[in-house]
Amino acid sequence: MYQFPETNKFRAREVLELDFDIREQDRARELYVELDEARGDAYREELLYLLSIDEDELKAGSDRYVKVIFSGHRGCGKSLELYRIHQYLNNPDRYVSLFIDMERELEIAHFQPEDFFVTIIVWLIDLVKEQELEVDLKPLNTLAEDWLNEDHEVRKEWKEEQGEAASVEAKAGLGFWDWLSFNVGIKSFFTGTSKISRTLRQQIRKEPLKLQAQLNSLIEQVRKEVVQKGKGRDLLLVFDGTEKIRYEIYKNLFVQDSFLIRELKVNLICAVPINAFYDIQTGVTSDAYERVVLPMFKITDDNAHLFKDIISKRVDLEAFFAAEALDIIVHYSGGCPRQLLKIASTALRKALGKKVEKQHAEAAIHLLGQEMFERLEKAHVEIIQQQAFEHADEDIKELLFSLAVLKYNGKRKTNPLLNEFIPADER
Repeated sequence: MYQFPETNKFRAREVLELDFDIREQDRARELYVELDEARGDAYREELLYLLSIDEDELKAGSDRYVKVIFSGHRGCGKSLELYRIHQYLNNPDRYVSLFIDMERELEIAHFQPEDFFVTIIVWLIDLVKEQELEVDLKPLNTLAEDWLNEDHEVRKEWKEEQGEAASVEAKAGLGFWDWLSFNVGIKSFFTGTSKISRTLRQQIRKEPLKLQAQLNSLIEQVRKEVVQKGKGRDLLLVFDGTEKIRYEIYKNLFVQDSFLIRELKVNLICAVPINAFYDIQTGVTSDAYERVVLPMFKITDDNAHLFKDIISKRVDLEAFFAAEALDIIVHYSGGCPRQLLKIASTALRKALGKKVEKQHAEAAIHLLGQEMFERLEKAHVEIIQQQAFEHADEDIKELLFSLAVLKYNGKRKTNPLLNEFIPADER
């Protein structure tokens, strides 16, 4: 459908939108822009070291399973970089890596902590079937079915569902997790209002250690099989797409009831938003997690061309962006790819699909800055005016999450979009 760089003014707008995912494009590799020239690759090298990668191989494994919290600003490129790391790690000389996009797999608005573990089970079962691994699912199925059989109405609903699935699959006595994985899917399962989904969540909440024990048994079997069959030297779970999960869910999973994740016998990387990252970092169980941050970087004369490349790979610059306008857009991006695309797409809209000139870029910057400023509470404005955002107060976490304050390799600065609305002499 798309021809890159786009010359059609309507498709040009589409490819600059925030929800345009280059990973879904046939030419994804050509659209990707390597930003390590500006921000460095220390974060990646650190992550690979934590996962025991050396000379492109997974070295001697360990019984100490690493749980990595991967964070950074909204729109800093976490998803792209994490996916790229996953692609590298998913290799017989390294790991069998499962990349789980939570936003695609689940209805985020209905997400509960228990769903995290159900998702792992379903993905592992899919892996078992796909790779023809020899794994015993009976204990896990028995546990789920015992839970469902405790209530007459739930048991009745389950038998009806099981019967329908069995008739379709020609398999009488279809196991619960097979049914969920192949016949229903976790997204529709947890989005619906069935007694089965409510009961499963309640029972996991009531008896989490039972599920944890069976899940660990499944993990150990899968790990053993992938090694024996030469699929990889270990198993890795990579979670992304979690930005829209409610804040309290993170606190429950990674702080309050963190033992459930900490005790999983598998290496795991989980992307979290920057405000949740600080809660995890300051929590009593923070030592249980390794923390890696994807840094932002300041735009300079030496690296501005990288951000221009993000635009030029998607749309024809000659057709859509005057040089001066593009320079302004890159400067006001603040080094955030998300903000760059937001300004560029808004400016193109202001220009009605014609060439973006200086006045269109400035109009877009004013509009987006005004929207950001109007979302700030009085306390937020005072913090920015005083430049007092070096601590972990809730208001400061909110400023970081909303991009009103940007963090550059440890240093925090006001988003340039706010310059017009919070004058420099007050900051």
